[in-house]
Amino acid sequence: MATSILIVDDTELILKMVSAILIKDGYEILTARDGFEALEVIKSTPPSLAILDVMMPDMDGYTLCGRLRQTPTTAKIPIIILTALTDVENKIKAFDSGADDFLAKPFEPQELRARVKVLLRRVSEQEPVKRNAVSGKVIAAFSLRGGSGVSMLASNLAASFTQIWGTPAALVDLAFVNGQSALFLDLPLRTTWTDLARSPSNEMDIDMLNSVLLRHDAGVHVLASPRRPEDAGTITPEHVQRAIELLRLHYHYIVLDLPHDFLETTLAGLDMADHILLLTCAETAAVRCAANALGTFEQLGYPPDRTTLVLNWPFEGKGLPRAGIEAALNKEIGVVIPYAGDMVVSSIMYGKPPTLQIPLNALGAFLEDLAYRYSKEEHKQNPPASAGEGLKRIKGRVQARQKKS
Repeated sequence: MATSILIVDDTELILKMVSAILIKDGYEILTARDGFEALEVIKSTPPSLAILDVMMPDMDGYTLCGRLRQTPTTAKIPIIILTALTDVENKIKAFDSGADDFLAKPFEPQELRARVKVLLRRVSEQEPVKRNAVSGKVIAAFSLRGGSGVSMLASNLAASFTQIWGTPAALVDLAFVNGQSALFLDLPLRTTWTDLARSPSNEMDIDMLNSVLLRHDAGVHVLASPRRPEDAGTITPEHVQRAIELLRLHYHYIVLDLPHDFLETTLAGLDMADHILLLTCAETAAVRCAANALGTFEQLGYPPDRTTLVLNWPFEGKGLPRAGIEAALNKEIGVVIPYAGDMVVSSIMYGKPPTLQIPLNALGAFLEDLAYRYSKEEHKQNPPASAGEGLKRIKGRVQARQKKS
């Protein structure tokens, strides 16, 4: 059966051009001239992929994309936005509406064909979560101070676990208002927490969860923050607890990207964490926030050894001395993330974590070593057969350090 592609554009010439390009690759082509016609076509013949123009009468491409994403039967259809609007604002609108890719007019036929093939291959390669029950380790990245590097650390840890142990890792975005975990991995918001929150928490199962997770080619499976801030209120602490419980049975590593607050949903994540990485920076406000967090952890009855204090240097130049920070917090700093300047900015801008993009660079290697440090002891003692190149790199660095000492 031929793979079908729906092309939606109110310009006859564009419909014919795109159709002619893709017919050569053996695709079955469906067409519609506006959003309402497209919905009728999809209802009778669901396509394998959709290409949507933005500027259409009555219903623009962003609205159509959003409607497809909000409907369970069409939520996972790969979508390319094709438009003459090339500014950054419209690209953001495309991805916020749930598009998988954005292609500007005029386009090269080879580029369109390549992007279609990549999206279709990505969908075909997505396998459901294996049902073998495991005992997953939950690691939470947290700070009460925005800009401390929580999402950067969380996304790199999750990516590192996949590279070290060769198994998928789950990245859970609990920052329900404007969370950025998917952005840090350049993943479109096809499905989010909102899709889970439509049902009571006690009805959530692994199949439902599996249908909502976004998949990165490196093996990171992301439970993404809602697209709209107003959807945050639909997610309950019970939803959070149930999702983590399920993930724990199917993933060896679950990383929580937490917001800068102590809302009930945040507390649900912190309560279930095996280890908390509390980030701070070498400036007064960040240290004060860390003190408040540590005080709250104590009131909650969290054991002191469950939390590691992480000092991040997101800015160049002098800051508060390490000894002064430790004295103020009455806690030793366990990890210091070095200043990496433009490298971090670039990785965030393009959604390419250093641990994946440049694992041999000092920052990539540091983050990979950090993930190994917080890996399960059973994996360190008896590496699984699935262990990947990341473990080889770590062992190589250990040997190099031993030779120098």
